[in-house]
Amino acid sequence: MASKTQNLMKRFTGIWKCCDGFSDLAITIKVRAGKFVVSALDGYDGEEPKVYDITWSEKRLELGFAIHWSSGRFVVYRFMPSVVKGRLELTYSYTGQELWELA
Repeated sequence: MASKTQNLMKRFTGIWKCCDGFSDLAITIKVRAGKFVVSALDGYDGEEPKVYDITWSEKRLELGFAIHWSSGRFVVYRFMPSVVKGRLELTYSYTGQELWELA
């Protein structure tokens, strides 16, 4: 793996938490044998959800993956570098659940 690629990937490694201070979710990103390894931990209840479909686009500087929680919620994440050192930008989408009743 080229040094440039290693440096780009290194920007994503670490334990990441939301800046708002309200989320208990911590996402750990590592690089092993030139590939990303992602894990997640809900600090509130200790759940470690399953992580799927880790993708990396060096061209777009984008790390993507999906997480499936025991609640059934499925979340797709996309991390990109921020202009602020030590931060990443995150876009995510998820399944929702509602309770409906007869009208």
